[in-house]
Amino acid sequence: MNKDSSYNQSVTYWKQYQKFFPDDMQINEGHLPAEEWMTWNHAHIHLDRMPAPNAPLKIIFIHGAGGNGRLLAPYARMLQTYGYEVVSPDLPPYGLSYTDSAESLDYQLWIDILNELIEQELRRDGKPIILLGSSIGGMLAYHTAVQSKQVKGLIATTFVDTSDVKVRDQLAPNILISRLGGWCMNQFPALLDSLQISVNKVSRMKLITNNAELTRLIMNDSHAAGTKIPLRLLRTFLNMKPVLKPQHFDLCPVLLVHPQLDPMTPYRFSKPFYGHLKSRKESVILEGAGHFPIEPQGLEQMIMAVLAFLRTVEDEL
Repeated sequence: MNKDSSYNQSVTYWKQYQKFFPDDMQINEGHLPAEEWMTWNHAHIHLDRMPAPNAPLKIIFIHGAGGNGRLLAPYARMLQTYGYEVVSPDLPPYGLSYTDSAESLDYQLWIDILNELIEQELRRDGKPIILLGSSIGGMLAYHTAVQSKQVKGLIATTFVDTSDVKVRDQLAPNILISRLGGWCMNQFPALLDSLQISVNKVSRMKLITNNAELTRLIMNDSHAAGTKIPLRLLRTFLNMKPVLKPQHFDLCPVLLVHPQLDPMTPYRFSKPFYGHLKSRKESVILEGAGHFPIEPQGLEQMIMAVLAFLRTVEDEL
């Protein structure tokens, strides 16, 4: 991958996703995100931007283990329609982003990249930042907010706290991979860290949506769930523990918009972490929605809940 790669011109797999969204959310030639690159610490980060010059807030949209920034573009377009600017990074090695040194690619680098993006966006125009995390991006948004301390709001579709062994078991394809695979990665990092493995092999990616055709598309997407990641990234993700426990988190308000019919990360796995959060918080269950919510009722509930949350944050600033 290099900086000549472009979703708008050369990498067009994402167009196959559009038919699964309502017409007013679909990305087409008349509603393409602006593409940018951010280079930091040997990482080259592709950004999709849905600009809104008069936006009172800016949302940084964080994808999960089976996605990338362009996969989330229909949701970003919806937010732009309501007057909010959205920036969606590809976290390396997903999407078009990449690093000069694979040895440096770990979960902390993801957090550092997001914190650098927050800093750059604040320097750009000073607009208050909201983090919106999808799937494991929800917990990544939490870790980022803790380390940044400059975030004004946090929205997540799930809270996947991998410090809980039950959560790690749920994410893996089976208990053997979760327990034995995890033990091997921790015992032999020098030997295993650099090995590349498909995300589909180490997760329950078959459950990423409740639509079989869309799931196949995402799993076969070499820039999404078909991405190969170094085991170092997987190991450090699974071993990540919150620097600040949720019982002490009061840095910003939190909205959890959790799909009701999410077989990949059911609500019972997000509920304990969410329940412990000290900050002002709200939870909305998206009726009939799967892990990647495209179902009409849940999608409408998500839009209404997110917009209400953003307006409340605006009023409090």
